Amino acid sequence: MNIREDNAIHHIPRPLLPSRVLKILDQAANETQLTEAYLHRALIVDDSQAVRTSVQLELKKLDVSSDCAESGEQALAFLNGNGQYDIIFLDVVLPGVDGYNLCKTIKKDKRRKYTPVVMLTGKSSPFDRVRGKLSGCDTYLTKPVSRGDFQDVVQKYLSQAKGVV
Repeated sequence: MNIREDNAIHHIPRPLLPSRVLKILDQAANETQLTEAYLHRALIVDDSQAVRTSVQLELKKLDVSSDCAESGEQALAFLNGNGQYDIIFLDVVLPGVDGYNLCKTIKKDKRRKYTPVVMLTGKSSPFDRVRGKLSGCDTYLTKPVSRGDFQDVVQKYLSQAKGVV
């Protein structure tokens, strides 16, 4: 907002709201994605914009481009329209199709059968971990995930996909 005083313009900054911060981070992530060539692609499926943005920025540090979906249905649309991904991150709790069923659907598809699926969720009980394994996920990580553990998992699967990251 600008205020005029005696022909001078003074800028009064607006407060940084969480929605503005997320919008700025999202813009930065998208600009970086358009200007750099990436070796790997990831799909991030989570209903929380903060989690999607955080994972997306972490992947950028590892030179991994990413698409983000906030529901199982949107993820299926990405999978059917955008070809192959080198790794997929799924939350368990999603609007519509949950992460377990989405994982089963992905693993039944012959083209994606060997694509690593990482469950990235707040559900940490042994029962939930078993459900994740039964649905076909390759790794089950509980939020919050340490940066080191996250990077280890990403590098493990991407080095198997197309050589060392």
